[in-house]
Amino acid sequence: MTTADDVPAPLSRGRRVRELAIGFAWLMAFLWLGEGIAHGLGLPVPGNVIGMVLLTTAILSGLVRLAWVARCADLLLSRLGLFFVPPGVGVMLYWDLIGREWLALTGALLGSALVVLLATGWLAARLERPATGDTAS
Repeated sequence: MTTADDVPAPLSRGRRVRELAIGFAWLMAFLWLGEGIAHGLGLPVPGNVIGMVLLTTAILSGLVRLAWVARCADLLLSRLGLFFVPPGVGVMLYWDLIGREWLALTGALLGSALVVLLATGWLAARLERPATGDTAS
């Protein structure tokens, strides 16, 4: 249930732009930090993943306040669909290759989806299982 305290007060245009710029700067700083770590250490993990893990850790530890990045993150998430347009156009450039390799692509998509579903189900069942030695009934 949303209360009046949960709804942020409207901001002036200048303050809203300033908050968005600050949030974007924080997001980019952690992205670049993650990219630097990934490339500098030669890790097989993408830099953006490392950056988001670092950002999450910084927020949970209190080094970065959620309010500093929340408005920018909300704006980016509200426009998320636009970020899929360039990859969609890229796929269309390889339509002939997709047509030739449709069976392998379909198998890979279905196989990976099945693996994700099985792993998620196994993990959920494992996490819901009571700990051994628990005598409470």
